[in-house]
Amino acid sequence: MRTSLALLVCLILGSLGCSSSTSGPDMHVVQGTVTFDGQPIETGRILFRQTEGDGRAYATEIVDGSYQLEVKEGPSEIAITASRLIPGKFDHSNGTPEQMGEMYIPARYNQKTELNALVTSGGDNQFSFDLTTK
Repeated sequence: MRTSLALLVCLILGSLGCSSSTSGPDMHVVQGTVTFDGQPIETGRILFRQTEGDGRAYATEIVDGSYQLEVKEGPSEIAITASRLIPGKFDHSNGTPEQMGEMYIPARYNQKTELNALVTSGGDNQFSFDLTTK
């Protein structure tokens, strides 16, 4: 009797927690290009943060001005970051000169972003961002 009861409990718990169907969020491929002052961003990162629901964030690398990732359907705010080496500027604090870098994308595109996108079911979900210094 105990074995049967234990087996029944395991079957019930297993059916509740282990489903073979995928009931996760409705994800969609999002892609596009990112330029800064008319030039493709060589390397950087782009982040899509949901503005409704749980506020999940999805990020990927920008390579040669292009990106592609999967994002949950709905409105998102976008944050774009990139860094580059500063020619002729070195840090000597470790005893050996190390070339210094800078984050060059203005805050209005990341920390204080003004960018947004609406990811839709059945849409082309292509978003290009032409960023400028000013």
